[in-house]
Amino acid sequence: MIVSALRPDPRLAGCVIVEIDGDRVASLPVEVVKELGLASGEELAPARYEALMAAARVDAARRVALRMLGIRPQAVGELARKLRDRNHEPQAVKAALERLEAVGLLNDADFARHFARVRAPKGHGPSRLVHDLLARGVARVVAEEAVAEVSVAESFDPESAARTLAEKRVTALRSLPLPARRRRVLAYLARRGFRSREVREMVETLIKSGGEMGKGKRGK
Repeated sequence: MIVSALRPDPRLAGCVIVEIDGDRVASLPVEVVKELGLASGEELAPARYEALMAAARVDAARRVALRMLGIRPQAVGELARKLRDRNHEPQAVKAALERLEAVGLLNDADFARHFARVRAPKGHGPSRLVHDLLARGVARVVAEEAVAEVSVAESFDPESAARTLAEKRVTALRSLPLPARRRRVLAYLARRGFRSREVREMVETLIKSGGEMGKGKRGK
């Protein structure tokens, strides 16, 4: 197998088209071609050819990952699953994501903070945020630190957020008996990630207040 041509890729800046025996086999970043030590006219031994193909598989996974990151930030584990689902080889996926991490384009701590900043104002409590981050492959310690950091930086008050949600839910469920209303409100808040003892006490107070108001109105 002969490297018959190494020429700039007109469609991808900074990439080189590699031709073997007159056929295009890959388009690789200039730095990868240099790492491989490829030279036009070189006769490739089987091991060298396989190294070239492995580099091509890594770069293919890297490019898909970059397109996905262009749509929205993603966690390393989440991105790895998506690439494997697209039939990229696990070794190629691992190497591709390591390259992106090395240049700062992929970072679970940054992703977790971004995720928490976006979701917290939408009524997602700390435990829900951590749960959702874990589901995306973020390590628990990274997820918990990010949620705590964002809560402080953004002055996010979980109890206040829980109260706002609870008040709306209590009003919406006012026609239900008190026990059913309590269960429904607590279940709703739990799904949103609000499960603390303080939240339960706050809901109890709102439920009782709402029940008394309802009785007063019906008596009139």
